[in-house]
Amino acid sequence: VAAEHYGRVARMLMKNIPVTLEADIKNTFHPKPTMFNVVAEIPGTDKADEIVMLGGHFDSWHNSTGATDNAAGSAAMMEAMRILKASGVRLRRTVRLGLWNGEEQGLIGSRDYVATHFAGRGASPAPAAGAAPAPGGRGGPVGPLELKPAHAKFAGYFNIDNGTGAIRGIYLQGNPAVAPIFRAWMEPLRDLGITHINPGNTGGTDHQSFDGVGLPGFQFVQDTVEYNTVTHHYNMDSYERLQPEDMRRNATLAAAFAFLAANRDDRLPRKPMPAPGAGRGGRGGQ
Repeated sequence: VAAEHYGRVARMLMKNIPVTLEADIKNTFHPKPTMFNVVAEIPGTDKADEIVMLGGHFDSWHNSTGATDNAAGSAAMMEAMRILKASGVRLRRTVRLGLWNGEEQGLIGSRDYVATHFAGRGASPAPAAGAAPAPGGRGGPVGPLELKPAHAKFAGYFNIDNGTGAIRGIYLQGNPAVAPIFRAWMEPLRDLGITHINPGNTGGTDHQSFDGVGLPGFQFVQDTVEYNTVTHHYNMDSYERLQPEDMRRNATLAAAFAFLAANRDDRLPRKPMPAPGAGRGGRGGQ
């Protein structure tokens, strides 16, 4: 129930006005629907075989047009790529855009992309007689992590999927080695409002597909304006909720982070590789 609808019900009850709630739920299941990601890139120069990625999901919750979740993030990342291209800046590494489908159903698009190009888990070994099978389920295979050659060349992934509000910082995903790097990057960008570094993890969106296989994947911290209880995952998530100035700022910051990651001498430092059966990318749904 949307916050505004709940408030109306609460006000009526406080005035002792009877309230009747009615639900009309209709679902249709389609067998094995085909989903597509959208991928584009700006080729690098002397380190063109190394990849920096910007991304966000472009599918949305079925109740609305999905403006804040996540058309705002997709549009900002597309604009970041336009900025990089139009500015003519030299990029040492290739900068690639990934707009993911199926995020709301469990990071399906980004997880498949990562498994295809960078690393995936094979099938679990058959359990011994009488032993319980290894957990799998929605998270997918939990066998050994199989690295592809491009895994070693990956330089970093940055994700926007927290609504239309201004970027204020970034989550480190438990990777303290990147903290001084990001602090240095933020210093000349402070006037754009980015100052915060959160050392912890945040889940539920596509950076986890990268982080879960040992690649440096990060999600930006954003203002919650017109998000969460206001628009997230229900029918209030429409175009008029978007904050154009915040989105322009977000595109500029994403372009700056991509530029800096593409041109530093070394790739971003990584966390230790995840243990077998861990880090399968989460359920998705932001």
